[in-house]
Amino acid sequence: RLHSFDVRRGLTSIHSMRATLLRLLSVSASSSPSFFGTKTGTSSICASAFATPPPLTPATRGIATATRQLNMGWSDTWNDILSGGNSRWKITCDEAHKKALEHFERHVPAPAAASDDNGDAAVVSVFCPLAGDDPMVYNLWKRGYSVTSIDLVPAAVEAMRKQFAGEGSWTETADDKGTATVWTHDSGRATLYVGDALQSRPELRNAFDGVYDKDSFGALGVEMRSGYCNRIAEYCKPGAKIYLEVKLKNKHEQVKDVGPPFSLKKEQLMEKNNYGASFEYVESLRSVYDIAIPSAEQTGHVLSKKGE
Repeated sequence: RLHSFDVRRGLTSIHSMRATLLRLLSVSASSSPSFFGTKTGTSSICASAFATPPPLTPATRGIATATRQLNMGWSDTWNDILSGGNSRWKITCDEAHKKALEHFERHVPAPAAASDDNGDAAVVSVFCPLAGDDPMVYNLWKRGYSVTSIDLVPAAVEAMRKQFAGEGSWTETADDKGTATVWTHDSGRATLYVGDALQSRPELRNAFDGVYDKDSFGALGVEMRSGYCNRIAEYCKPGAKIYLEVKLKNKHEQVKDVGPPFSLKKEQLMEKNNYGASFEYVESLRSVYDIAIPSAEQTGHVLSKKGE
């Protein structure tokens, strides 16, 4: 049974004041519907759930302690997922991935559909923040995109690397500041970071033609959204598109401040402190696929980075 709403993954972030931003997201639910094998009419619902990670030590006990506990908590969560436990936030059915890919490719054409000035297939770079082991990263790579993901938990990134089994090898390095482990695929088109998603990484600035964000923004509390959006804007080229999936709950106005996952509409996404400063709103995709949460829809939005 689905016992709680919570976060996709934890993360820490260090701003100029070196304050720790902790994305530990949980809203307990004492009773909620089962999600494995659920069907609505003749249409299967994809498995999707959220579960509560271990609580964090209060920030007053220090940045180092909180960071260690965050890593330990989410490592335990991923160990449970990877050993066959509750699948939590994960979307596991191919039908949902196919629908998401179709929406993404309509706004960020695959390399086979794009070309440079010489008529050769263009390099199309996609950033996948807080991706965990989301199969969409591998799916995008198979379609010819150059993909870069980042997640805090090593076990999640290790699980993602295994999706590429038999299709090349990986090289492990550290970034220039020594703040992240970087796995580079020998195809030259897949780079997986293990580290803090909100820490500025100069090598990623102005690097991406598109962003694939499944529930990452929607897992962040209000106080973290501005920093997250600033980082995404920093990494996007002018004109880059964001494909963004978020939850829209029933009785949105009453529950929009309750989460995670938070209920979100265009208005919240495009606030000046969020994406409104650097992005233009392109399109609402409405419900993109069914999820096993009867009180919510998985909705899609497309944004475009301002500038030429």
